[in-house]
Amino acid sequence: MKLRNILIAGLVTASLASCDDYLDVETPSSFDYDYAYGTLADAEMALNGLYAKLNSVSSSITGGNLILNSDLDFNAYSGETSGTNNPRRFDCTAESSTARSFWQNSYNAIEHCNIFIDQMSKSSFVEDGDKTALQMLGEAKCLRAIFYFEMVWYFGDIPYTLEPSYNYGKEIFDVVDRHQILDDLIADLKDAAKDMQFAADITNGVEHASKEFAWSMIARIAMTNGGYTLMPDKANRASYGKMERPANYLEYYKTAADYCDSVMTLSNHALNKSFVDVFVDECNYVVNNSDDPIFEIPYTKETSGNIGYVHGYKFNAQNGQTNYSWGETSGAVGLHPLVRYLFDEEDVRRDYLIGMWNYTYDGIPTTEPNAYKVYNNKWSKLWSNSPLGNSSTGSTGINFPYMRYTDVLLTYAEAINELENGVSGANGQKAIDAFKEVRSRAFRNSENAADKVDAYIATAAGSQESFLKAVLDERMFEFAGENLRWKDLVRNNLYAEKLAYAFLRMFGVAENNAYPSGYTESVSIYDGKNDEFWDQIPMTIGYKIVENPSKTVNNPRTATFPNNQLDVLEFYNLYENKVVPSGSEWQRGSYYENWCKDGSFNGSVLYSYYGFVRGVDTNSSDVVVVVNNTTTTPLPEVRDASTLPVVRYILPYPQAAIQDSGNAYVNYYGY
Repeated sequence: MKLRNILIAGLVTASLASCDDYLDVETPSSFDYDYAYGTLADAEMALNGLYAKLNSVSSSITGGNLILNSDLDFNAYSGETSGTNNPRRFDCTAESSTARSFWQNSYNAIEHCNIFIDQMSKSSFVEDGDKTALQMLGEAKCLRAIFYFEMVWYFGDIPYTLEPSYNYGKEIFDVVDRHQILDDLIADLKDAAKDMQFAADITNGVEHASKEFAWSMIARIAMTNGGYTLMPDKANRASYGKMERPANYLEYYKTAADYCDSVMTLSNHALNKSFVDVFVDECNYVVNNSDDPIFEIPYTKETSGNIGYVHGYKFNAQNGQTNYSWGETSGAVGLHPLVRYLFDEEDVRRDYLIGMWNYTYDGIPTTEPNAYKVYNNKWSKLWSNSPLGNSSTGSTGINFPYMRYTDVLLTYAEAINELENGVSGANGQKAIDAFKEVRSRAFRNSENAADKVDAYIATAAGSQESFLKAVLDERMFEFAGENLRWKDLVRNNLYAEKLAYAFLRMFGVAENNAYPSGYTESVSIYDGKNDEFWDQIPMTIGYKIVENPSKTVNNPRTATFPNNQLDVLEFYNLYENKVVPSGSEWQRGSYYENWCKDGSFNGSVLYSYYGFVRGVDTNSSDVVVVVNNTTTTPLPEVRDASTLPVVRYILPYPQAAIQDSGNAYVNYYGY
């Protein structure tokens, strides 16, 4: 059998490497690996197979299972005991099925990328400098970079090779230091980008990797390699490790700034569309090649992808159907229940992103009785003008924006701020302008835009620390559900601090419902609010069902709920602690009052960050930071974030991979 036939068949997994023995790859002597592509059509079909591999891998990192909990992206967990498969709350073992599936799918995809790159490099088309062939080769290298980049984030130092298994010469790939891997990927993408084309000039636009995506990916990888990472203590496998950054980290920030600058200067991307339209367009299969998206993971309608099914409001089904043609949605990918209070009230992103209710099968909006999370409305099947049918569930075909121009702009601002110790140096104004371009879009229709944008950024630019905080805050407001927040915090060694305060917001609000909290004042100060801010959060919220305002405006997309057929909820006191009038049209919805009843805390408040910080419900509000199962530190004694323990965000190597390696692979970090 020719390799050509295997690749054309969609790069069938079983033909080249077993899904189970994913790192025990024998060199199949029955295959002819001397084949090099005879036609570009063959190569294109094989490349499409690589994008199919991206679909299978990306489901883990876009669908919620591996979007780790933070002060933004959040999934509630009520279990008070440790488990094997809860990586979002830093609570899993080498038996984690989520980690194993991600590992298997990623290495399978990497092997196919390596094969494609090896074979394509041998083709006469590449040797002759064919423009199309070089573009396809570059795309394959970009996809391989995605797979390895994400694996490094989740597993740290990993088995690694850029050679297909039949060239590698070993059955087991050697574990390589993550910094070396990222260095190799940067070099590989620099070489590939030279022969790639801009998205505007290729047939598939931003649904395929382009020159500006390669540049953007170089910047993202460089920032990661220059940032903090959790390194293992190889002398003590029980240790959770230590946060470190390389001594030459500024070199990586310089690389990131340079390649962001290339995208900003030479590509044709701009933030012309509104924030809402960017994502509503994706929900309607509209591809914009010159706006915010730089690379969208492409899915196929009714065939692949769960974007918009796991996101957005939950729409419940009855007997597998709803009374509306959008069908069921799960709403599984949520946000921190209190994050909306961190947004500016005039920021268009707040009311568009944050969903406070769900729908019955017949389209009646109902409140969330406990509000342990809010829905992430960035994408939703409900925004589609061509619904999939009232019995539909997933396979929405909605694309996922793996790289946005917004990310490039804010990465540039962050890199320059670090390189020049603030934004008063040679490139400071350009960094400010990049930041301003993002924030201006969020306040485009605000009557107070000058204060919310110009004055806000001018104040932030007063110091390196305040500008970094403002940039990271802006990234939080922008990237809900895009699997970037926890990585931003790790890169800046802020993950432990932000998790501690995210926990204390929930714990303090819950505690305050039973008796005065000892935490709400300190959290309020940390958030830059008045001392009593978190004491004033309404426990019971008034609401009523109203007609969607989209029905009465010329353009439904100007509203924050871009569906003019469904009713919505209007709230009486969502952002201020007013008493709901008795006997009025307002109904009473129980929200945070159920977080702590009769002095007993709900499990979702206590255990959603289980592997790092959790509460011990002893009716005396004991709170502990978990270092491991036996060592704890009371939170009141660690106001200085530098004294907080590390967050064990690194996942363990799957037990199956360890066994396949003959125990050559070893887990650290206390696993």
